[in-house]
Amino acid sequence: MIQVSGLQKSFTLHNQGGVSFEVLKGVDLQVDSGECVVLHGQSGAGKSTFLKALYANYSVNEGQIVLRDGDELVDITSAQPRRIIALREQTLGYVSQFLRVIPRVSTVDVVMQPLLDLGVDKGICEEKAKTLLSRLNVPERLWQLAPSTFSGGEQQRVNIARGFIVDYPILLLDEPTASLDAKNRKVVVELIHEAKARGAAIVGIFHDEDVREAVADRLVDIRAV
Repeated sequence: MIQVSGLQKSFTLHNQGGVSFEVLKGVDLQVDSGECVVLHGQSGAGKSTFLKALYANYSVNEGQIVLRDGDELVDITSAQPRRIIALREQTLGYVSQFLRVIPRVSTVDVVMQPLLDLGVDKGICEEKAKTLLSRLNVPERLWQLAPSTFSGGEQQRVNIARGFIVDYPILLLDEPTASLDAKNRKVVVELIHEAKARGAAIVGIFHDEDVREAVADRLVDIRAV
C-alpha cells in the first residue's frame, strides 16, 4: 500500500542566513495492507516530518513515495495537486494532533463532512458520525455545538471521529491519543484494530507506550531505515 524509497528532506531557514539542515536521509519503508507501522525515536528524529511527506504536505528533495490507489500506483512526490486532492478524499486519511475546522459549524457536521463529500447519503453520514461520537464519549448535548469551544481532549475526540468516518485504505496518525484519558485511548485502539481488520495500511506516531504496544505490528526508527 505504501512504498517509500530513498526519501530525503531538508529544511532551509531563509530568515537565518539560509542555513539548511537535513531531517530525513535515504528513508526506505514498505507498509502492507492490514499492517500498522509505528514510528518511534527521540524528539526531532523526523517522525512528524515523515508523516507530512506521506500526506504530501511537505515536498521532498529526493526519493519516491508510491501509494496504492485501487489498481493504480501513484508517486505523490510528482503527482499533480488535483490527484493529491482525490487521494485525500478517498484513499489517504490523516489524523493530526489538532482539530482545524470552520468556526460555528456543528460537531456532527464537522465529523460527517468527509463522508458527505464522497456522495454518501446525508442520513447515513449523520448516523455514522453520531455512532463514532458516542463511541468516543463525546456527550450528545455537544453534537450540535461548534467544537472550537470544547476542551482539548473533546476536540481531539472529534478530530479522531472525523478521521475514521471514511474507511480509508491508508491512514496516517500523528499522536492521536496524546490528550486522551485511558478510557478513550482504549476506544482509539479498537478503531485502529477495526481499520487493520478491513485491510487499512496505517503509519502512526504514539506518545503513549500502552497504545503503541497495543497497535504496532512493527516499530520503525526512520533514522535507521
